[in-house]
Amino acid sequence: MTELDLHCQIDEKAFSWTLFLTRLFIGSVLAYTVIGCLLYYRGFLYNVAALGVPMPVTVGVGLLVVQLLLSLMLLLGWFTRLVSGLSVLGAVAVGFVFFAGEFNRIYIALIILLVTALLPSVLLGPGKISLDYKNAQRRANQTFRG
Repeated sequence: MTELDLHCQIDEKAFSWTLFLTRLFIGSVLAYTVIGCLLYYRGFLYNVAALGVPMPVTVGVGLLVVQLLLSLMLLLGWFTRLVSGLSVLGAVAVGFVFFAGEFNRIYIALIILLVTALLPSVLLGPGKISLDYKNAQRRANQTFRG
């Protein structure tokens, strides 16, 4: 019996565009969520205080600022793998505060969708349309100059 040697042909350009669009959409959703929480900061900070967190204003605003920076870094493709993983943790924390510590089906479904959308960026990296790729390209050119 002959053994099959099958290979998957991947179009690098389509792959990079797919990862870019995934990062763009997820980063936009995360930024939209954080901006919404900042616009209604009283309710968000009230939930932080209701959860019994010490220094609720500092923790609440800090959590939102960190999540906003993570979403911007995700949009730019900078430290993509690390930022994707931290974005999941940040989104879980923001969602936990937003829903005042109650887990409902919609929250769980949104977290599963977020993890599913960020998984390619965590496992495969940012693709060619990112600051990570430009930085790696710049470092490689400096190394091979002689």
